[in-house]
Amino acid sequence: MELVKQMKKKRKNRYRESKLSIFSFICALLTLAYFNIFLMTLDGIDILTNLFLQILPTIGILTALLSFTRVNHKKTFAYWSLALYLFIVICIVVVGFFELSIYPKP
Repeated sequence: MELVKQMKKKRKNRYRESKLSIFSFICALLTLAYFNIFLMTLDGIDILTNLFLQILPTIGILTALLSFTRVNHKKTFAYWSLALYLFIVICIVVVGFFELSIYPKP
């Protein structure tokens, strides 16, 4: 009898990841991959640049914020996706700062 009670307690504590947070994490990984390719080659296709650096991060951030409203779901992937988006923003700021300091315009 006690074993059955322990099994039920273990099942109640197991939460699944939210599908929105997983989708947000995938969007963040795709955005980070395209951003790295864009910085290495410095040659981007306009349609893909708009998709991967504007539309996909917007959708990813919105789905991450929506996944925080889900009850009884883990939010680990949502935290990771927001951290990746913050990392991308910090990289853009740092690259822009170095570009302006190395190549000053008259």
